[in-house]
Amino acid sequence: MITKKILATALFALTSSFAFAAGGPEVKIVGTEASRVDAESLQRGARLFVNHCLNCHSAQFMRYNRLTDIKLTEDQIKQNLMFTTDKIGETMKSAISPKDAKEWFGAVPPDLSVMARSYTSERLAAYMRGFYRDDNRETGWNNIISPNIGMPHVLGELSGTQTMLQTVFKADGKDVKTDHDAETRARAAFIAAQTMSSFEHHVEKKDGKTEHSYIVKTLVPATDGKMTPQQYDIAIADLVNFMEFVAEPHKAKRIQIGILVMFLLTILLAAAIWLKKEYWKDVT
Repeated sequence: MITKKILATALFALTSSFAFAAGGPEVKIVGTEASRVDAESLQRGARLFVNHCLNCHSAQFMRYNRLTDIKLTEDQIKQNLMFTTDKIGETMKSAISPKDAKEWFGAVPPDLSVMARSYTSERLAAYMRGFYRDDNRETGWNNIISPNIGMPHVLGELSGTQTMLQTVFKADGKDVKTDHDAETRARAAFIAAQTMSSFEHHVEKKDGKTEHSYIVKTLVPATDGKMTPQQYDIAIADLVNFMEFVAEPHKAKRIQIGILVMFLLTILLAAAIWLKKEYWKDVT
């Protein structure tokens, strides 16, 4: 029998990485980031974007010839990244027609040109890591960041599959529901520090009493993909990096100019202070 004190300690250990909030899940986001000035990262991200995202989504505010900004030649762009057009000045349109997309998916997949400006890079990366198998969904997939989304896991071949481990605790110290056996729960607890998990705190009133339920959801690896988890993290960082470039192509250059301007202003400030001291040094 688990005592209330032991349960409280266990819940604290499980939820120490989460913010407590009643009524909705708090998701732990983990992963890596890539530098906006890393041309190789942007090139790898462009390859992933064109091969996996551009099949259904478009980026119609980005032209292929702008990819020369990430140190690609026009020949490299034409030979490796252009599959929907043969004109390098064209925008990045999806391979699927909007009519077919609406018929197959129920809605036209959104344009990704400014998606990185609408959502943080951390949330985009977490979304791409948050897919898990769900037989109750038509696509066979669900997502811990965007539950019940209609998009399948297009990178599932690379990442492998995950399943959702869900455990519900009541405040009286009883484990009232588990979706997996004790061995799987132990495995989930072991990998919780490296994977995304969510924590929900539900409050219900029954017979004049307030009952608290705590739901811990963890993504558990089920099958391996072509990439290791570390390689997949890097791939997602590259993909999000490229999506940020698509959303704001001049951002890196603006940052570089801003740093240069601040450096010049610092020099001017030092010169102004020196001139002030020189001008007033003989004034008594």
